[in-house]
Amino acid sequence: MKKIFSVLLLLVAMFALVACDNTEGNGNDKNSATITGAADVTINVGDEFDPMNNVKAEDTVDGNITTRIQVSGTVLTNTAGTYTLTYTVEGSDGKVTTVKRVVTVVQNHTTPPTEIVIMHGAPYEVDPFDAAYSGREQQARQNKQREVESRLNVKVVYKAYPAAAAWGPDRINEIIKASVAGAPLADILWTTSDWTAQLANANAIVPVDKYLESTGANITEEAQQLGRFKSQFYAFSVNKPTVDVGLYFNIELVNDLGIENPAELYNNGEWTWSKFEAWSDAAKAALTSIGPDYKVLGGVRAVYAENMIPLNGGSLINALSGRVAFHQTAALETYSFLHGLYNKGLFEGSGTYDSGSPLWQSGKVVMHPGSFWFLNAENRWKNLAFDLGFVPYPSSDTYTGNYVSPIGGVAVYTLSSGLTPAKEALAFQVWNEIQMWKTDTEFSDEFYATLVQRFNDEASIDAYLSIFDKTTLDLTGALGISRFAANGWYGAANLAIANGDARGEMDKIRPAYEDALASYLGQ
Repeated sequence: MKKIFSVLLLLVAMFALVACDNTEGNGNDKNSATITGAADVTINVGDEFDPMNNVKAEDTVDGNITTRIQVSGTVLTNTAGTYTLTYTVEGSDGKVTTVKRVVTVVQNHTTPPTEIVIMHGAPYEVDPFDAAYSGREQQARQNKQREVESRLNVKVVYKAYPAAAAWGPDRINEIIKASVAGAPLADILWTTSDWTAQLANANAIVPVDKYLESTGANITEEAQQLGRFKSQFYAFSVNKPTVDVGLYFNIELVNDLGIENPAELYNNGEWTWSKFEAWSDAAKAALTSIGPDYKVLGGVRAVYAENMIPLNGGSLINALSGRVAFHQTAALETYSFLHGLYNKGLFEGSGTYDSGSPLWQSGKVVMHPGSFWFLNAENRWKNLAFDLGFVPYPSSDTYTGNYVSPIGGVAVYTLSSGLTPAKEALAFQVWNEIQMWKTDTEFSDEFYATLVQRFNDEASIDAYLSIFDKTTLDLTGALGISRFAANGWYGAANLAIANGDARGEMDKIRPAYEDALASYLGQ
């Protein structure tokens, strides 16, 4: 359906260009008529508004043609809101000049607006009035925020975290210290889902369950699941969470080697463990003709296990049963399978997860795990010299369930403690009302548009779109133990895949995780 939609969209665009050619001209030709004085404007409820006040039209031949201007649209001056007027005028050259004007009608409150502060790591990503705004739908977001500010008599202010709260433990500690002292850093805090337990246990944030049926009704059940801790809802986000991770491959290298496109294998229902192994073997054999320093699989070995265990019917942490499942059968089978690939020399020796090793960066690794945001990040993969394709992780040959991708550390918002009840309710309401909530169809279409911008490989786009919302909550990183710590799961899994002693390696770290899980669950 997406392919058909794209073709139709292209045809419509081509038709529109042809249709416009008779009135707008083409090339660098300019219309003879211009409209001035129709800039966006804000007025108070009850003010008089003349849409033609100070608006003029001039033509290079006919001179002043203001009387020819046609205005469409309505402004309800007694109702706060955002309205759009369209001004058109036909010039002596027969071309129509069009100008759109946004008129914002605001409530004329007698008291100063209440400031609602939203703290973010990079405000330009979310503040639609920031000159460096990098998000979507800037004009629509500005209009919505203006309307909410006017109606609720508030002023939304976006602030960056202070230097002392750069990231990780530093940010957690600063949030806790400020909130507990009764002087929270902000009303709304941008955090990650992995921090929710620590912040809630320290009483630095408050649950928002009581607002869900009113101002929080748009928050999806999937988002609520991600934000719950001890049966209460703390961390909220817009729309439902999406799959951020997968396997990325060097398309140019795949084509040069003459091996199958893994995204096509996935789309054909063939991307199982056995096919993944056969594909990797074929890639290794083909690489021998290019050079000795090439590798098939890059990145941290544990990352493969982390994402393949759920596709063998398992999980790392089972929050429902309160069980650490690092060495359940599904996990042991996954470690064993990857150990076999390791013994074949398919993994690079010391891969890294985020930006990738110099070998990957130079185009000498065929496949590497990664996150979607890496593709547009200067310090990750934006500047790679080769095109990337995407394929989901392979499922075991016996797995019959749906695709699921474990998620954790997802960007969320939380409500600070230390606010008055009225400010707390107002802050949560404002956050909800300034968001651009999407239907499932709109959400899917928007994600598809982003995929088209990131990938040139149609099979990769289809593969990603088929799994983009198939997530499952993973608590491994939310228990206060860093995956990369000495007693962390990544280190143990890396060793298990290398030495084949998965049960022994997992037994070393399991007690610490069991204690942390019990604390997380309040046991």
